[in-house]
Amino acid sequence: MSNVSQTPAPHEPLVELTDVVKRYHGRAILDGVSARLGRGEITALIGPSGGGKSTLLRSINGLNTIDGGEIRVGPHRFRPGDAASADTLRAVRRMVGMVFQDFQLFPHLTALGNVAEAPQQVAGKSASEARARARELLGRVGLGERCDHYPSQLSGGQKQRVAIARALAMDPQVLLCDEITSALDPELKHEVLDVLEELRNEGLTLIMVTHEIGFARRAADRVVVLAEGKIVEEGPPEQVIDNPQTERTQRFLKNVLG
Repeated sequence: MSNVSQTPAPHEPLVELTDVVKRYHGRAILDGVSARLGRGEITALIGPSGGGKSTLLRSINGLNTIDGGEIRVGPHRFRPGDAASADTLRAVRRMVGMVFQDFQLFPHLTALGNVAEAPQQVAGKSASEARARARELLGRVGLGERCDHYPSQLSGGQKQRVAIARALAMDPQVLLCDEITSALDPELKHEVLDVLEELRNEGLTLIMVTHEIGFARRAADRVVVLAEGKIVEEGPPEQVIDNPQTERTQRFLKNVLG
């Protein structure tokens, strides 16, 4: 991965994928994926399990290397064979936050401690500055009164909102969300989805793997259908969800929506 001297112009996509290939044991998990993901947009990645959606997110964040093509994130580029320095990976991960399905909170830290940890340890902020920012972010996701609670004292929806606040603590330009509501009860999903919709309204770029088709229809700017490692359809939700053009998308939506 290498840096370039200039940042993208405002009209350029913040994340760009060009013929991206990722193989495991000879099998193409991503097979020539190309997409331009705009600033300030919600992109919903939908499709059958095993289609490559989570692998794509992890590749954007530099957690996976790629075997072909190129991924550009702001001024940084991932290419096969490039040796990414620790400094460059750290820069990408400050630009691109990630929220996982299983929360990944530190059980020995309070909600406040979980959110303040990375700004102190990675960004070098003082304890008082990091904790003040953490309180602000927990309030932003509706958990201002839960700052001193440990993960074991929080519901699943509350834990996921702490995880979102923790990702936001590094002031990312992009937030990647990997099926973050799939482990939650239906009532708790709305807590998390409402937060994501508010973040989108504030201009954050969101790229999310989701099976919440209703949310994708309501809130996404673009829907991308990934199946068997390929993008089989993409476009605005009213086109892809309400009037799908490919047989593969039609079959997937029929299976999901019933």
